[in-house]
Amino acid sequence: MQADLKSRRPMVTPTRVTSGPTLLTGICFCAKCGGAMTLRTGKGSAGGMYRYYTCSTKARQGETGCKGRSIPMDKLDDLVAGHFESRLLHPDRLEEVLASVLDRRQERSARRRAHRRAQQADH
Repeated sequence: MQADLKSRRPMVTPTRVTSGPTLLTGICFCAKCGGAMTLRTGKGSAGGMYRYYTCSTKARQGETGCKGRSIPMDKLDDLVAGHFESRLLHPDRLEEVLASVLDRRQERSARRRAHRRAQQADH
């Protein structure tokens, strides 16, 4: 947890990486070369804008730098969000997490009551 918090400090990670509109910025890497995936935009044939993730090495150096693929941003964002949803928001997992939260809350409550009793006994 501390390492995660430390890695998100503005002096370590640029603010745009942690607060930008791109979901996977800073955590999505090319399967071919390991380079960071970056947002690229373009115009479609109907004049609409499209957004996709592409390997930053390929974006800078072309096919000679990396032969990695570009992936539509919406498609990859949906795949990742769907995976998290199915794993983290599964009813069994939620039940386990909530039970743990309730257990910790009861333990804190019991400690506070014991502390109050000890304080009253001292007076």
